[in-house]
Parts: sequence; C-alpha cells; structure tokens
Amino acid sequence: MNQNELLEAREQIINVSRQLHELGLLVRTWGNISSRVDEDHFLITPSGIRYEDLTPEMISLIRISDLTYEGDYKPSSELKVHAAAYKVRKDAWFIVHTHQVYASCAGTLGIKKVFSYYEDEDVTIPVATYALPGTQKLADNVARTLHKYKDANGIIMANHGTLCLGADFKDAVFVAQMMESACNDFLIDVCKTDMVHGVENGYNSHLEDGKIVYDHKDTPERVKNIHQQIYARRPDVSYIVHNKSDAVMTVSRRANHMRPLLDDFAQLIGVSVKIPNNEDEIYNNIKKKVNVVFSPKDGAYCVGPTQDEAMAVAIVLDKGCIAYTAVMRNGEGHYLSKLECMKMNRHYRKSYSKLADINSDTKE
Repeated sequence: MNQNELLEAREQIINVSRQLHELGLLVRTWGNISSRVDEDHFLITPSGIRYEDLTPEMISLIRISDLTYEGDYKPSSELKVHAAAYKVRKDAWFIVHTHQVYASCAGTLGIKKVFSYYEDEDVTIPVATYALPGTQKLADNVARTLHKYKDANGIIMANHGTLCLGADFKDAVFVAQMMESACNDFLIDVCKTDMVHGVENGYNSHLEDGKIVYDHKDTPERVKNIHQQIYARRPDVSYIVHNKSDAVMTVSRRANHMRPLLDDFAQLIGVSVKIPNNEDEIYNNIKKKVNVVFSPKDGAYCVGPTQDEAMAVAIVLDKGCIAYTAVMRNGEGHYLSKLECMKMNRHYRKSYSKLADINSDTKE
C-alpha cells in the first residue's frame, strides 16, 4: 500500500470505531480494531485513547511476524491476539475486538460453545479458554480456537470479550451485532436474565471546593449519610454515581459477595466486593481499592476521581451484575482467580496513573 491508501485504511478504522461506539459495542477505550493491509502487516488502534479522539497518525502499522510497529503511539495491548488471528485466518482482513455486554456475560458461564439463533438461523459461537489480557497465552488460546472452528467468524474470549473477523469492515461489524443479539437471546432463554444494560441514575453527587453537591435537591438524609461516609473514607473520590439499574438492584437484594467474572470488573472495581446486610454495615465496606459501595436493596454507589471514571465504574458494574445473575441462575460459572484479579487491578491502576500524569503535563 502507498501512503494515500494507508491513510484511507486508517480513516476507515476510525469511522468503524465511531460506528461501533454509536451501536454501544465499543465504549471509552475498551476494545480495539485492526485492518490487514497486506500479507505481512496490519493497522491497529492505539492503547488508552478514546475512539472519539482518534486521528489517523494514532493508528500503528504492525508487522505480523515479529509485532514491531511504525508510529508514535503505543498500539493496543491486544496486538498479539490480532496477529495470531491473521496468521490462522488468511481470509480475515478486518478484526473487531469488543467488550460488548451480552457476549461477554455469556463467556463467564464456563461453557465451550454458545448455542443460540439469529433471524431463525442456528448460531454456534466458540469460547476460547481464559487467559490474562495482552498475554501470549491469550493469543495462543484464540489461535487454537480459530484453527479448530475454521468456519467461525466470531468467537468469545472467556471472561473478557469478543473477536469478530471479516473479509472487510462490514462483515466484522455484522458479526459483532449478530453475536450480541444471539448471546442476549441465549442469556434470556438459558439463564432467565432478560436485563437491559445501562446505568439508571439514583442519587448522584460531586465535590466542589470540598463541599458535597447533590444532583437532586430532594436527596434523602439516609442517602446523604452514605455519600458523606464515602467522601470521608475515600479522599481520592470526587464523584459518586448511584446506579439503580435492574441488574445492580437484583444483586443488592440477593447477594452478599461479588467475585469478578470479567476482566474489566477486576480492573476498574476491585478484586472483591461485599454487599452489606444493612445500612449500618456500609461504612465498613468502603474500601480503598474497591470502587463500588453497595447499599442493601438499593443499588450501588460507584466512585471515582472524575465523573467519567465514576460513570465507567457504573457501566462496568452493571455488566458485571448481569454476568453474576446469569451465573447464579445457570448454576455454574467461571470466576477469575484472586491472583489474576490482583494483577489486572494493579496494572490498571498503574496505567491510569501514568495516563493522568501525561494529561496533567499536557495541560501545563
């Protein structure tokens, strides 16, 4: 490809990322997109940059054989997975990796295949064995699954997300949409989890000049007391999003402990989350490295240093609660180990800290 063709390919990746963002299949910086440009190279989105902020120069050119890259921006941490897929599937020229909700939740059940349907056609979606994100082991697991299921253009990476392949971007996007629909139907039919993903705001607040500002003037005193406890015990928190979605409310009423079923839950929320039996126990459940505080039978308070971070926690919590409910009703699931969760949580915190420093330097 010449430079003009590479520019067009980069712009196409950006356009597809925004299309998937509008469809709700890509959120924030989660997931990644790549496009093969010849037999030996592919382009891929960068690490840690919002899709709405992407520009062509941020899309790196990767050599498939040794993963060396051209460009000033660090490519996605999942470039090994994309390279492995291109090696196995010579017919693939576009790949979308998402953390889409229902397919990701189906991938926590500990099953090897998802059997469902799409537009009256039977659908079989293979599930690649779990491994930590960004590792060679995950790439090997993906390659093994794609090699075994040669006709599958979409697979689930257990406890993580999806990988959708196509001869072009239209094919890959279709696979992502088809998988989400099929997996939602699967969860409804098998796990009885007919839940709409999202954040239903309850009583939110933030700090201004050290004072608590509540979004609703009619915030009950008992809720204000919870906010006050959180800010007192977590000086790093400036925003609280009270999520009362169907899935979060279900967990707050029926569970007493949540272990992570999904990578992003371990990264953003924490290694373990306890649900108190009554409001008197809430204060003792406000932990330094846990970004969710459940209120018994009343949803959960999602916290962060910025509104964006608190909302990200709320989004991930809702998906995690759908997965938790599906596993409970299915009677079986695959939880992440404590060590795996600790590694991901520590890595995320370190990466976020570096990103915050870069943004701070840029503003100065």
